[in-house]
Amino acid sequence: MSVIYSGISGEELAQQSIIVRNPWNDDVIAEISIDSRERVQQKLSVAWGFRAGLTREARREVLSRARSLLCQRKMALARLASTESGLSLQDTLGELDCVSTHLGVAADAALFSTDAMGSYGDASLPDSPQVLSLSRALNGVIAAMTPFNHPLSHVLDKVALAIATNNRIVLKPSSKTPLCARALHALLVEAGMPEQMFTLVNCADSLFADIAAQHHGVDLVSFSGSRAAAREIVFRVPTQRLVVDTSSSNALIVCADTDVKAAASLAAHGAFSHSGQGFGAVKWVLVDRRCHDEFVRHLVNEARQWRSGDPLDPQVRIGTMIDAASAAEIEQRIAISLALGATCVIGNQRQGASLSATVLTRVTPDMPVVTRETFGPVAPVMAFTDIEEAIELASNTRPGLNASLFTQDEALIARYPTVMACASHLTPASYSPLPF
Repeated sequence: MSVIYSGISGEELAQQSIIVRNPWNDDVIAEISIDSRERVQQKLSVAWGFRAGLTREARREVLSRARSLLCQRKMALARLASTESGLSLQDTLGELDCVSTHLGVAADAALFSTDAMGSYGDASLPDSPQVLSLSRALNGVIAAMTPFNHPLSHVLDKVALAIATNNRIVLKPSSKTPLCARALHALLVEAGMPEQMFTLVNCADSLFADIAAQHHGVDLVSFSGSRAAAREIVFRVPTQRLVVDTSSSNALIVCADTDVKAAASLAAHGAFSHSGQGFGAVKWVLVDRRCHDEFVRHLVNEARQWRSGDPLDPQVRIGTMIDAASAAEIEQRIAISLALGATCVIGNQRQGASLSATVLTRVTPDMPVVTRETFGPVAPVMAFTDIEEAIELASNTRPGLNASLFTQDEALIARYPTVMACASHLTPASYSPLPF
């Protein structure tokens, strides 16, 4: 067992250290020492006092080297991420592809300005535009908190553009997945990043937010994570200095005129990838009653292809959830929904932190698999009669990150311009959240 002195976050931590465990077999991976309030303050002050002075070309070189090192060590990093997060190798390898893309975009962004902060968009599809906006640099430090569900990309999304724009960032990753952040920090240092540009801290989210909010050297506090945790942060940090990115229930609407089989394939990918824990994942599927049964048949066939098991098995598509307690909570939520009248047509098999791909039908909006964010590989399906009903149902759920509409009707797309319209020929594409 190794002892590590940088890199955790998560919940309120009263103990002096935290044990990091492999969700698949509960083996101890590492014991991590927690930073005291004074130590966190010291790390923020050191970051505030540091000035990198890297030229645009130097920053681009650091990020380009980091991208090269990441590609060379792709499998080792993927195995590390799968071991501590429980995500399948297929998921973590895919996430590293996104991280590589983001490093490339950040490397190019470094050339736009000697001192700027910015945001960018992904161009995974040939016709998808890239967007880069730049403004004046932050004078102070970025204090960032990242969640467990994307242990590699969430860290790099924030750190890469901080480096590109000559900002300093102090980051506290989730207590469930600290080792990925530590590995990425070491990789960036090896690539030539001054170590003080990116600092890891070990403490509770609430403590870090309190200290960052009061520290004179912090210009921006960035939080990515659950809605419950975000509410705690909002009460501690002034809104003009706060960026919050939360997850929630996201609806997918399938109309009868679309390619139902293709829609089912994309729905399965959205609901089951990243063990159903991805930001922007499909949490609820509303299907036109005229094609409901056909859609469910295709979705069940898709679910059979999403094998669950050991995250390090290359053939496994669904690893585990982040821990057994989380899987048990989703299992209980499914059980309550079944008692209220839902039907499980496939899945709902739990072993420890592992939960098989699950499809529920006869779902109603008042069931807990809909009213609460079901952060697991579950696809609740509900039939609707007309599109207005579907839009209203989707709109009345808790706010989500996105909603998707599968249709071939261009007039319908024009009526709902804020809903992402998906033609049948589209394939799953990753997205890039805004930095910081």
